[in-house]
Amino acid sequence: MAYFTILLFFVYTFCLGFTASSFVKNSDNFLERNLMRIGYGLSLLPFLAVVLNLVGVPADWRILLAVSIAYPIYFIIRNFSKFDISSFAKISLTKTNLSILVMLLIFLATFYIYGTGAFKYPYLEDDDSWGHAEGVKYIAVEKNVFSDATKHVRYVNPYPPTYDLLMGILHQTNDSVYWTLKFFNALVVSLSIIFFYFFVKEFSGSRNKALFAAFALASIPAFLSHFIWALALSVPLFFVVFYATEMIKHDWRWFIVAGLSMFTVLTSSPTHSTYFGLFFVLYLLTKMGLERKFLAWDAAAGALGLALSFLIWWLPMLLRHGFERTIQGLGFRIGYIKEYGLGTALRGTGDRIYTFKDFF
Repeated sequence: MAYFTILLFFVYTFCLGFTASSFVKNSDNFLERNLMRIGYGLSLLPFLAVVLNLVGVPADWRILLAVSIAYPIYFIIRNFSKFDISSFAKISLTKTNLSILVMLLIFLATFYIYGTGAFKYPYLEDDDSWGHAEGVKYIAVEKNVFSDATKHVRYVNPYPPTYDLLMGILHQTNDSVYWTLKFFNALVVSLSIIFFYFFVKEFSGSRNKALFAAFALASIPAFLSHFIWALALSVPLFFVVFYATEMIKHDWRWFIVAGLSMFTVLTSSPTHSTYFGLFFVLYLLTKMGLERKFLAWDAAAGALGLALSFLIWWLPMLLRHGFERTIQGLGFRIGYIKEYGLGTALRGTGDRIYTFKDFF
């Protein structure tokens, strides 16, 4: 069943990405256009599952598969007479395609390192991975992140659930939570190379800079490492969102793709959701300063992502648990918030609260 789960992962992500980008002007490059669709779909799969749960529909893999492939099947049927399979043979080895192929080799090398390393020992790494394993197993069985029973699950509710939700969906079609976490954590981390390459290419306008940047990212020993935690999903999607935002200059409707992709970033980790928000605001302000104009559609993308995350996840959590329990569920300690302020009320890696003096 492992191969079936891998196949389903790419079917979910590509088909959802195809659907989400079907109404915008995509890249003219075949490889870029289709590889980035995996990124949009990766961000939309947890989003779709949360929306289904919110209206009382279980996040069952068969339902998600049906929704994922619905539009692509409709598109194929509608355009079947225009479909020309010989067009795939016309992909030429241009400098751009050669650069992409080299980048894909970097991706494969990264995936080999992360994947083989993760399976060198028969256990999960640290307490985060065991906590996520509990959430993944719960979601695989119960298929609902809004259940009252989730109060006993560390990384599901009110903690933002999209990492465990993604892994829980994938775990439904194989019998090993251990394999699911190790394999797909390594795969999603490695996909960062692809998403980052295309973002830098669009951002800088240079395939050479993009290739160097992808190599540099892959060369950082500590980049997400092999640890199984929600950052493995949120950080790769940073690049997906920024790529979609950069594409707004070609077609203003890309703000919808960027905003939809932003939902999962903002509901995967409380800390890195905050970091992403800061990154996005700084990026937007800097870009406006350089171009000396207000970028309405870029701002609209941020507003859409924030609104979706608040209405679909954070507001239901506040209504269900109240402000204090929601904050506690994210890892904050109310007593320390009162004494030191919100920014220093997180438990640190040294198993104590970080205060002002730890940073300065």
